[in-house]
Amino acid sequence: MKLEESKIAIIGLGYVGLPLAVAFAEKYPVIGYDINPERVKQLLNGTDSTLEISEKYLKSVLKQNYSEKNGFYPTINKSELAQCNIFIVTVPTPTDKHNRPVLLPMIKASETVAEFIKKGD
Repeated sequence: MKLEESKIAIIGLGYVGLPLAVAFAEKYPVIGYDINPERVKQLLNGTDSTLEISEKYLKSVLKQNYSEKNGFYPTINKSELAQCNIFIVTVPTPTDKHNRPVLLPMIKASETVAEFIKKGD
């Protein structure tokens, strides 16, 4: 795979995933997938309530569909991940009352990636 042919999926658009997605979107097409419909709606409107990314920066890379060459396209539709050939998981790993990591978000995200990853990705 040539780097210029990369189509990147960022799974999880929180304080790690969103800045990463926006940075990659300056040069590559990026699909940002999140399970929170309100979060995705907010991002599609060009705002980030967590203030990790400025509105100006977000809007400079934001795309309303994935057909454009470079840019950031947030979605809750996991089937759109089928277009990607690089997958980066940035979901929370909270801890339980015994300070052990709760891996369910990572497991669910990995299952989502497994639905779409192909040989060579």
